[in-house]
Amino acid sequence: MGARMPIFSRVLIFAFLLSSLNLTVLPSANAGCQDYPESVTPECAAANLAIAKLAQEAYEAAQAAKRIQEEQTARDNAAKDAADRAATTAADNALAPDDCARSTNRYVQSCVNTEVEKARIANEAKDAADRAATTAADSALAPDDCARSTNRFVQSCIDTAVEKARIANEEKNTADNAATVAADNALAPDDCARSTNRYVQSCQESAIEKARIANETIDSIRKALELDGLKMIADEKLKANNCFLAENKSLQICLDSAIAKNEVNKATADIAKKIRETQSSIAEPLLNAEGEIILNAVLKSKSLSTKDISNLLATRNLNSEDKNLISAYAQKLNGIKSSQIATSFKIPLSNSLSEEFTSATPKVCRVESGSVKTLKSGVCILNVKFSTDSGFEVETIKKIKIRK
Repeated sequence: MGARMPIFSRVLIFAFLLSSLNLTVLPSANAGCQDYPESVTPECAAANLAIAKLAQEAYEAAQAAKRIQEEQTARDNAAKDAADRAATTAADNALAPDDCARSTNRYVQSCVNTEVEKARIANEAKDAADRAATTAADSALAPDDCARSTNRFVQSCIDTAVEKARIANEEKNTADNAATVAADNALAPDDCARSTNRYVQSCQESAIEKARIANETIDSIRKALELDGLKMIADEKLKANNCFLAENKSLQICLDSAIAKNEVNKATADIAKKIRETQSSIAEPLLNAEGEIILNAVLKSKSLSTKDISNLLATRNLNSEDKNLISAYAQKLNGIKSSQIATSFKIPLSNSLSEEFTSATPKVCRVESGSVKTLKSGVCILNVKFSTDSGFEVETIKKIKIRK
């Protein structure tokens, strides 16, 4: 049988990632195994136990890494303190015994008195300079000018300042109201973005539903990250114990790791499916409480043709800049020749959008580092995704005939 290696040192490299995750609430093997009566079936019990064991190992590894980090930090701090003390001692030794710059003389009364006197002289000098500057500024103004420091509390000047503030506030309120009315007029009467619809029941319910979906999505993304961490642990256990060897596959640790990895993969697939379903159902990007995009809104188009892209953009509320960026890039991609004989060809990239390309026909073509490598004659189908910074993601395909 192959020798079993200790896995702690290998697992430790993932511990800092795992320590940031909430492994106290374990991700279930799958959605059904969370709920009664499925949760008590032998299949679900085994699946949940496998993931629970993996999560416990991840937690223990994270705690061990945390202790190691704390011990190292303590050593680093002690070394720094020692170096600081040595530097202070060296600096003190270079000074006279009664020099107030010595650290040992910081609280000597004569040194304290000297510092207080220096501060007093400096403050008096500053006050004198400020008064001189104020007097000079006042002298340049008319005696009844409200800008003079001597007129600050004159009633007529106070009244003038109050009136100026009132007029400024009225002008600002008028401008704000005009901007709000203009923005409302550009929206449909029942659009919840209109200021007049802020407290309409249907809009409030819509806002609550958006918040619910956003919270569920954040939770799904968190679980997906936890599962990624658990998969790393399972992979490392399988590798560290040479579970790929036939004579080791029946070892209990290999069996447990294989079961756990399989259940983690199932749970990951379930969460990914849920996120995709959510993404397909939302009309606008999902934001968290800080206004950050957590999930793009997907815009699915039949093709990259100008007609299909225009029809797609007409159905969504995008700003003009995003529409122009999407249209221009779609046109650039649509410019790729629909028939190719070259062994490879470049995909034009965007300076303003995030893009992703994969091959739906890997036997005919594959995508490598911004290029398409052609493998044999047939139809090469590229899955195309590109998204704006505002969170709108276009999904479509590009078909290219390959001739060899």
